[in-house]
Amino acid sequence: MTPTTPHSDNDSIGTDTNRRQFLKNSLIVTAGCFVTALPLSALAQNTASQGDPILAFIRITQTITEHKQINAELAAHFYNAFVKRDATFAQQLQPLAQLITTDMSAQALVSQAQAAGVQTLLQQIVTAWYTGTVGDDYHGTLVSYQQALMYRTVSDGLVVPTYCGNGPLWWTAPVPDADSTAVIDAL
Repeated sequence: MTPTTPHSDNDSIGTDTNRRQFLKNSLIVTAGCFVTALPLSALAQNTASQGDPILAFIRITQTITEHKQINAELAAHFYNAFVKRDATFAQQLQPLAQLITTDMSAQALVSQAQAAGVQTLLQQIVTAWYTGTVGDDYHGTLVSYQQALMYRTVSDGLVVPTYCGNGPLWWTAPVPDADSTAVIDAL
């Protein structure tokens, strides 16, 4: 029988189990994973931005409205409404998306779209984001009311117009007592 020393850093199978070695090994593995993941994530982002029509739609929206903070979920709803209305919408986006360069202004995009003959599509996208609806006929699809960009300009001072003057779900408050004189006086 071999006696064990009380201060040994090796366990019964011969591996080093002290805390410093464990932290060192963990740091090496973490750094290795981080370094190898960087190029792959950049490649994945680049591939997704070139192939994903919703990302192209968001990029077009950010350029033409000059609003850099665009809700991606809302953009997906707008995109789906456009596709439901016209199945070739994704193909129509490609020439428009190819016109965009880094730090391009909205006016420059409009000029480029006019020259390329896709100004009507660009106008439809702007109209949809500002009004919250896709389509201008009675078959139009309401995508967003409160988050339409036309209300963003005055959001610090005015509420979104609605028939609910006391705010959303104001009618869920308890019904006042019919015998109350306050209800009669309010009329």
